[in-house]
Amino acid sequence: MMQISYAAGMRGRFILWATIAAAGCGGTPAADDVAVGADGGVDAVAVDATPAIDAGYATEPVDCDDELAAVFATPPDLPPLTPALRGALVRCSVGELLDAPALQAAAEDAGATIVATSGARVIKLAYRTVRGDGQAAVTTATAYLPTVPRALPVPVALVARSTAGLADACAPSREVVPHANQALPLAGLGYAVIAPDFAGLGNEGVHLYLDNREAASQLFDGARALGQLIGPGLVGAPEVALGYSQGGGVVLSAQALEHALTGARTLRAVVAIAPEWPIRVGSFGYERVLRNPALLTSLAGLSAPTVAVLRHYGWFANHLGAARAGDSFPAAERAALIDEVESLCTVPLGGALDVQQPHLADLIDDGFRTAMLACIDGGAGCVEPARSFHAWLTANVVTADPAGAAVLVIAGLADQVMPAASEAACAVAKLRAEGVATDVCTDTFATHDTVLEAKIEHGLAWAEAVRVGGPRPSCQALMPACSP
Repeated sequence: MMQISYAAGMRGRFILWATIAAAGCGGTPAADDVAVGADGGVDAVAVDATPAIDAGYATEPVDCDDELAAVFATPPDLPPLTPALRGALVRCSVGELLDAPALQAAAEDAGATIVATSGARVIKLAYRTVRGDGQAAVTTATAYLPTVPRALPVPVALVARSTAGLADACAPSREVVPHANQALPLAGLGYAVIAPDFAGLGNEGVHLYLDNREAASQLFDGARALGQLIGPGLVGAPEVALGYSQGGGVVLSAQALEHALTGARTLRAVVAIAPEWPIRVGSFGYERVLRNPALLTSLAGLSAPTVAVLRHYGWFANHLGAARAGDSFPAAERAALIDEVESLCTVPLGGALDVQQPHLADLIDDGFRTAMLACIDGGAGCVEPARSFHAWLTANVVTADPAGAAVLVIAGLADQVMPAASEAACAVAKLRAEGVATDVCTDTFATHDTVLEAKIEHGLAWAEAVRVGGPRPSCQALMPACSP
């Protein structure tokens, strides 16, 4: 087995050292792969980072000596984005170094029981990517580099987060060790892990909430960023994608779009936990919000009002400009809603909406609401900007790839945020109708807040079984029928 440690060398550039564990590898590395270290002996060798890589990753070495605050400040003078610059590192800051026991303890504290075979170095970074319309962007992210990679090149795992909100302070990478119950278990198994915040959350611009193509593009560009971060030739392809809530929808979109976005199909296993996947205009109770303006916000469901507000704000800001970000909100509530969206993360935002905008009519401008219903119902009143927003909702639905990765959908049957009948079950029906091998795992008593902790171990075991072609672990599969 090869033990790798990461040290910041001159100007913060990473120097990677590998230690050959006599019991693990059963041989000596090839001379063109490693070189004897300065202290001599077979247990201290420097990894040769010079081989070319043909998977489209960048090959120039990169400094990693930025202060953490600089990661969230996008430089104003970046060169024009070209395909070769997708995933290029913009900022990089060295974070915590966890040995295997510390990693395992942190994962368990977050609710994921694992047996870690590797520690990890935490890196905060910003890399170049694109928006859903192809415009250049930068996203911040957290990477976890394994100290004991399961193989060389190091296989990559993509991790997609749950809804955080749109306020910059809500970016997960501002935490010391984010995604502890998703990313750490994978890093502890020897994967290099990338977990994007997604462009506009934590840095310049506004996150375009629930844009399938944008999020999937930024996820795959994160794998390219790992190629720069670790070194050319040392990073393999993405093999596993794991996402929860919003991130569950993101990894399902990655399954659907991998070949179109990357020209390859390297993902083998996609695990979507309580997925929030936009697969119809009315996903997440959106039509119910539009058709019931007099309904109390607190009675419209735990997520529907929040999702509608975040999606409206994100789309208006990105498609019509920052000055019009609040145009879908009623004039009397506009300033208050903008302040709530720009200052509160998901859970406190939902609470604020219940109290400060007590009826659904307080969330959506009536002219926009009636125009949206006309678009949905095919009426003559489908006018701008509702017409363009409706067109985006329609075009945002992606088709799963029957030749792509196998999928596991995990759902809690007591989930009131993403109810299994209206969301996970419909996602499963869509995947299977489009020819994707889809397994199901349900927990009768798990809620949206507990399903990840309840079933993350099953998700990891399933992904490992799919990767190696072994027997897949069993799980209750009592998914209800799709009921939009």
